[in-house]
Amino acid sequence: MTRRRILVFSSLGLSLLVAIGGFQLLNGPARKLESALVMVFMSPFGDRASVVNETYFQLLPPGQEAFRAQLTPYCSSIIPVLALICIGFFILHGPWSRRVISVGAAVGLVLLCNVVRISVALWAGYEMGGGALVLFHDWIGTFFALVYTLAGFFLMLYLLLPSATAPIPRAARVSDVL
Repeated sequence: MTRRRILVFSSLGLSLLVAIGGFQLLNGPARKLESALVMVFMSPFGDRASVVNETYFQLLPPGQEAFRAQLTPYCSSIIPVLALICIGFFILHGPWSRRVISVGAAVGLVLLCNVVRISVALWAGYEMGGGALVLFHDWIGTFFALVYTLAGFFLMLYLLLPSATAPIPRAARVSDVL
């Protein structure tokens, strides 16, 4: 086995370890953080929107049935965040400082967009009932999640890759960056 193959397989192995281990370790704390951030967006509803048991939202819309919605591990942004971290630190190459900045910006974008997605889904449920929350979450929210995850990835690449005007050595290859 060549040195390059060993590096590739070890990078892939570390990515899997970080993704699976990170999900196991950070799943709960990430959902608690997102729940708290969602409540900042839901503050105009006052006592009619609250967090119960750290990851359940309780909504009491006027004139409608009250309901609860759970922020499950798969509704959290932890999965795309871990994917971006693994790609940024184990797959892409570049100076560590640029990798940290690009991954941090991408993670921040994904986290913010996910909080907005959850808040809008809860708002839809509050205004139009629990069925609207489910409909928004399953259709529009899923599409939005795909879009902002890709946007985070493209932002990470934009910040990591050299600009088009940067002088590139004659012998540079695409494999030097990817």
